[in-house]
Amino acid sequence: MKNSILFLLLLLAAPFLATAQQRIISGTVKDMNGVLPGASVSEKGMPTNGVIADANGRFKLTLKGRSNTLLIKLIGFSGQEVDVAGRDAIDVVLQSSTQGIDEVVVVGFNTAKRITSTGAVSAITGAEIRNVPTANVQNALMGKLPGFVSQQRSGQPGKDASDFFIRGVSSLNSDGNKPLIIVDDIEYSYDQLQQINVNEIESISILKDASTTAIYGIKGANGVLVVATRRGKVGLPQVNVRMESGQQAPVKTPRFLNSYDAATLVNEAYKNDGLAPKFSAQDLDLFKSGADPYGHPDINWYDAVFKKFAYQANTNVDVSGGTEAVKYFISGGFLTQNGLVKDFSDPRNEVNTNYFFRRYNFRSNLDMRATKTLTMRLNLTTRFGDINQPKSANVVSEVYNFEKIHPYSAPMMNPNGSYAYAVDTKDALPTLNARLANGGYSRTKRTDFDVLYDVTQQLDFLTKGLSLTGRVAYGGIEQYARNLFREAEPPSYYYNPADGSYTLDPRGNYRLQAYRVTGNTDLYSRNVNTQAFLSYNRIFGDHAFNALALYNRQSYTSKADIPANFRGFSFKAGYNYKQKYLFDFNGAYNGSDRFQAAKRNGFFPAVGVGWSISEEPFFKNNIPAISLLKLRGSYGVVGSDVTNGNRYLYRQEYLNGGDYSFGENDTKSGSIYEGELGNMNVTWEKAKKADIGIDMNLFKDKLSLTVDYFHDIRFDQLVRKGSVPGMIGIGFSPTNVARTSNQGFDGQINYRGNIRRVNFNTSLVFQYFKNKVLFKDEAQPAYPWLRETGLPIDQPFGYTFIGYYTPEDVQKIKANTHDKPATPLSEYPIQAGDLKYKDINGDGVIDNNDMGPIGKPNLASTVLGLTLGANYKGFSINLLFQGSFGYSFSVVGTGIETFQSQFQPIHQQRWTPENAANAQFPRLTSNPTTVNSARTYMSDFWLIDARYVRLKTVDLGYQLPSRWLPGKLNNARVYMSAYNLFTWTNYDKYQQDPEVASNSAGDAYINQRVINLGIQIGFK
Repeated sequence: MKNSILFLLLLLAAPFLATAQQRIISGTVKDMNGVLPGASVSEKGMPTNGVIADANGRFKLTLKGRSNTLLIKLIGFSGQEVDVAGRDAIDVVLQSSTQGIDEVVVVGFNTAKRITSTGAVSAITGAEIRNVPTANVQNALMGKLPGFVSQQRSGQPGKDASDFFIRGVSSLNSDGNKPLIIVDDIEYSYDQLQQINVNEIESISILKDASTTAIYGIKGANGVLVVATRRGKVGLPQVNVRMESGQQAPVKTPRFLNSYDAATLVNEAYKNDGLAPKFSAQDLDLFKSGADPYGHPDINWYDAVFKKFAYQANTNVDVSGGTEAVKYFISGGFLTQNGLVKDFSDPRNEVNTNYFFRRYNFRSNLDMRATKTLTMRLNLTTRFGDINQPKSANVVSEVYNFEKIHPYSAPMMNPNGSYAYAVDTKDALPTLNARLANGGYSRTKRTDFDVLYDVTQQLDFLTKGLSLTGRVAYGGIEQYARNLFREAEPPSYYYNPADGSYTLDPRGNYRLQAYRVTGNTDLYSRNVNTQAFLSYNRIFGDHAFNALALYNRQSYTSKADIPANFRGFSFKAGYNYKQKYLFDFNGAYNGSDRFQAAKRNGFFPAVGVGWSISEEPFFKNNIPAISLLKLRGSYGVVGSDVTNGNRYLYRQEYLNGGDYSFGENDTKSGSIYEGELGNMNVTWEKAKKADIGIDMNLFKDKLSLTVDYFHDIRFDQLVRKGSVPGMIGIGFSPTNVARTSNQGFDGQINYRGNIRRVNFNTSLVFQYFKNKVLFKDEAQPAYPWLRETGLPIDQPFGYTFIGYYTPEDVQKIKANTHDKPATPLSEYPIQAGDLKYKDINGDGVIDNNDMGPIGKPNLASTVLGLTLGANYKGFSINLLFQGSFGYSFSVVGTGIETFQSQFQPIHQQRWTPENAANAQFPRLTSNPTTVNSARTYMSDFWLIDARYVRLKTVDLGYQLPSRWLPGKLNNARVYMSAYNLFTWTNYDKYQQDPEVASNSAGDAYINQRVINLGIQIGFK
């Protein structure tokens, strides 16, 4: 009876089971940039039922189970579970990832899996930063990679690349903190990296510890940034086109006071200085009413000169594909960025005096298989760039500079259409619009050309896994400057509205001069790199071995200089047992010709060990939720040869000096004088690097965590000895004496998941570092608080602000009472409302001996980045919030000081007897050298302990379903992207972007906010 019932139930269910078994799901696998071939597609609960997406990312799979869920996986991307209930056709959009167990990252001359790597490596795919609307790749990395810290000092088109460091700074030589940059195994300079088109990049890794950087030896002390460019894959030709354009606007727009408010403050300052007021009551009334726009103008020169928005556009086309014999990736791109300066030029002149940047990129990457055992790689890259800017004019600086122009100095144009000049200033220059219209331009034209060719021969006939690679690379840069300018200022006039007369400016130029053209070669360099290495990769059962032996030679020539040469040998060996016990040894023996022969070469070793606890049977069988738990550590010594001074530090220099006169006829003869003394013992700086890290993946790799603690000691640093007295009368070459330390931690936490059909991902990047000067050989200071040893690198020094001098203080100073406050030694008497500083040594005088450490260095010590992303039915959103903390900056001179800077809202909060309790600024004075000057008396009053949070990048997009696409189109995405969209800071004293260079006038071209619209299409 039971058998009969079971048979009947099976008979009734058979149609449904047959339907389930015959249901076919088809679809396309993509990422944000196009189709993805090679992804594995399997049915959940049926691991043997799976297919591989074809060259166009397409697949078909017949369901055999009941889960109605597909599992999509591809190395380099986060896996996805896709609910296909009620659907027969789907599009799957994968998110880039470098956090899976088997994810591969590029390291020195090799690659490494995350599960078997013992080094501290952070990585990101090119797809994750491809939509950031910035011209420079380094601008897109802040907050994305742990250990990467950057500052964007300028927003000028073509010169807006960030300065960047890996794990902060540890050298007392500013240039000695720059990381080594490697692009496709070849060294690049900072400005070469700036020229790379992000569309060409496959991945970026930063190597942070000795285990990963020792292979570079004398160049590895500051970490290494490794860029791998995109390469072709087997399949039909795939064409991708990306077109985007947008608007740029300043992150922060400065506000200046109008003529009435500025003139009122000028009168107050004159009164404070004991001078007669400059403006009468009638003048003030006319400034306020605007009834006399030519005799009493009111010009906001920032608004008058700059536009609200500027245009930028970016277009890229790439073609990839190939066969087993030849694979190719070919890319071309054009980027244009316009400047914010308005067009004042005469259309007949056809002279562009605005800022702009134009860049053209071309790359061809070929991979060829000549035989079964011989492969070749050929990369050809060229880049052309044009940077334009007004001739001899920093426009932002001129707008800020009160000494060159006031809001009440002159109108934009006189009533008869002639140019005006700033009649009330020292130089009496024509107004800025007049000089921009007629001053000409400076244009830089640059060409980069790179070739890389290598051949790899498999040597399996000797032993399996052995290969030999030979490589040669050539990089050439040519940069020329073209200056078109008029030597004389344009004619300008002072218009007197009282009688309608015009007075020519003091230069007496009645007509425009013709333009002159000059040119020069700024840069002409050649870089040739030759490499040869043996590689070995072999698995014997549970044992895996890898090794590399490398010869590397580099020769760099600039213009007609003697080539600078680098040569060395590197060795690398690794072993792991069942991907459980990991060991790596790296070493380099190399040197450069900066040092004399006996001190030229050195050995730089490092060791890394790891233990994948999650591979232990006791762990794997009992804690299945954790798929990866790895402890790792490394220690080693790396070097750096970067320092200031002579190119050959060991050589005595003799320099050409001034002329001497001899005889009765005053005959001139040249002279030669002794330069810095050579130092035969000088050699490279060294860094001992220790790192301890942990890697974890949990819940089927949905949650991943990487944390590293590092401690570096930088020793034998090349500095000039301060203990040698200046009375010796000659300079000394740098000496290997200084020591610093740098320690901290960095890491990343990623989580991805889904709620029904909404897939989401989040990533938190964090880093903190703290450095210290251990020894500097500085001159013996008069007081211990003047010593730099024991403080952070680039620690600012200044006075300590303790309030404002009060009227009572001034009376005590005049009466010379015993309890009078300390005052500076100055010819200008102290007045109430002046800044008062702490008399640290108690001698009653404010001088250099009362300076001490104030604030923090200008580089953020703590950096956070929070990425939030989600996608649903083709819609996607990605946000990056980036914050920097633990740094200080100040602005001096034309950026803030009265009668040097234009009057700003902060000046209205100056000290007055009525506002003494709430004053945010000292009393006003027209004298630029009093105790109230930030440039003369730097103090913590001017220094801000700053922090900021930016909505750094935004990407909103929609991937059109494949079924909507006609013809040969297989991918289409429209998107809106933004850069520096919003910024929150903790200060309002300065009208500055928070990444401004400290102790500067803050007059760099302001960083830009960009909003971009784009479309990407792909077809076969």
